Amino acid sequence: MIDLTQLTLEIHGFILGEIFGLTQSTLEIHIVLFGVLVFVSILIGFLYGRKNIKAKEKRILEVEEEMLSAHQEILQYAKANKQLKETLEKAKIPYPVTRIDEEDDEKVRKIPLGKIG
Repeated sequence: MIDLTQLTLEIHGFILGEIFGLTQSTLEIHIVLFGVLVFVSILIGFLYGRKNIKAKEKRILEVEEEMLSAHQEILQYAKANKQLKETLEKAKIPYPVTRIDEEDDEKVRKIPLGKIG
């Protein structure tokens, strides 16, 4: 009867084996131990992946929160701008004169630079 709890793998003369003088090696692996190692490796990989996913989800939530606060700030500025426009329209403040008459312009030019400042 064959014992299935032991698995024998034979590695026949690879180049590295020839370099080190090994032409045939035998490696015995316990099947149950091998299965446990595979299961533990898969479990560690799964947990590591979950950790990365959680970290990325957390970062996404932080960025979304930042975007919402930025949009809220923009809306506050828009509201303040609208109120300021309405206040200016209701106030009927006369616009300042932006053109200078030629006579005033000549008077300004006649002031010597030494007297300014």
